[in-house]
Amino acid sequence: MELTVLGVVGAGAMGAGIAQIGLTAGLQVKLFDANSAALGKARGEILSRIARLVEKKALPAESVEACSARLVLAASLDELSDAQVVIEAIIERLDAKQALFKALEAVVSRETVLATNTSSLSVAEIALGCAQRDRVCGLHFFNPVPLMRLVEVIAAPGTSPATVEIATDLSRRIGKIPVSVKDGPGFLVNLAGRAYATEALHIVQEGVTDPATVDRIMRDACGFRMGPFELMDLTGIDVNFQATRYIYQGYQHDTRLKTTSLHELMSNAGLYGRKTGRGFFDYSGDVPPAPSAPQPIAAPAAFAATVGEPAPGFDALRRGYGLVEGDDAVLVAPLGEDAASVAARLEVDPARLVALDLTGMDRRHVTVMGPLGGSAARLGSVAAWLRGHGLAVEVVKDSPGFVAQRILAMVANLGCELAQIGIGTPEDIDLAMKLAQNYPRGPLEWADHLGPKTVHRMLLEMQAVTGSDRYRPSLWLRRRALLGRSIYERD
Repeated sequence: MELTVLGVVGAGAMGAGIAQIGLTAGLQVKLFDANSAALGKARGEILSRIARLVEKKALPAESVEACSARLVLAASLDELSDAQVVIEAIIERLDAKQALFKALEAVVSRETVLATNTSSLSVAEIALGCAQRDRVCGLHFFNPVPLMRLVEVIAAPGTSPATVEIATDLSRRIGKIPVSVKDGPGFLVNLAGRAYATEALHIVQEGVTDPATVDRIMRDACGFRMGPFELMDLTGIDVNFQATRYIYQGYQHDTRLKTTSLHELMSNAGLYGRKTGRGFFDYSGDVPPAPSAPQPIAAPAAFAATVGEPAPGFDALRRGYGLVEGDDAVLVAPLGEDAASVAARLEVDPARLVALDLTGMDRRHVTVMGPLGGSAARLGSVAAWLRGHGLAVEVVKDSPGFVAQRILAMVANLGCELAQIGIGTPEDIDLAMKLAQNYPRGPLEWADHLGPKTVHRMLLEMQAVTGSDRYRPSLWLRRRALLGRSIYERD
């Protein structure tokens, strides 16, 4: 099929964005909205944005005039009759979308592909009332459409391979990077993104530390552009909570997707984040919403301690950070365990034991915690020693898996589960999360970076310590960890 005419229904922010990239790709775009005022507004905004791109020399000088000539403001759905593809971007309501698709079927040709830009509704349900369900798919764009490079091409059980191929070709034609996704609650990005926020919420609800510290650890130790709490504040806690609950219910209450009462409480209280002036942080004043990390200080160059058990990272502390043999503390670097479990297992006095998370050592970051009955002074001495060597150090309460290990293991595990159930390929899962969520590594890349055996061990230890099925390893991860195979190896 030669794609020349693109129909877009809905002239809001998403529909106007889709129309814009269709125009700049050289397509004729027929834009329809039941509200004629919205059509006129969308036209002005589209051409204004294209003009700014011309000013920046991102588009040829004649683009505004050419795009204006190719943009048709349709007075009725009938004017979309010659479109090869129609993309729906109307209100996120199932009955409205089903009614629209029925109406479109009466107008367009039998070969026309009908795509929904839904972010949460089932593509299969939207297509339920259609006579030709095989030509219905999802094309989930991300806001703002002209800037976000990713699009999810979503196949329902009844969607034909030819429909997916046409939708994928169109996505590339209009300058997007498509990933093929199986229909399901949250599709790929919204589903895979649950782990980052929900594990952070559990950490704070358990009293391990505060939102600002979690955010700093995930930014500084792991390289995420935004911490989970500032990200929830940006996107809206009300939206985030509803999406999380919808996905949890849609996946039959899989505990790995379960959120917290804190999450619901924030939503019920109307503390949605930036749009209300307050969420997990306060945006009402001139003070930065999240306090900064403790700064490096002058401290002794050497620290005398016993290493409780071998672990990667201690050699580096000996070589470059002045760790010498002595009795000031017993240092351990557990994977997935809490400090109390390690103290009991090694039969070490809790007052002497200090646990270090060395996961972020490649970014010069360490998290420190101690067991119940531990010495706050000893924790402070270890933190001061490491800060004196220029490391960023956070001190948290005892927790299985500290903070970074917990969140990264859950991110990796959920990504593996998406691969296991066929939501997307391992490569597409990684690509989607890096493009749509700015992850420094995709979920399976995190598993590969940390090591499948390491992530699997973290999860098993956290499951054993907490007794929670939330940490149940994905079979995708388990089999590759046990057999020493690549996390990307297909069955």
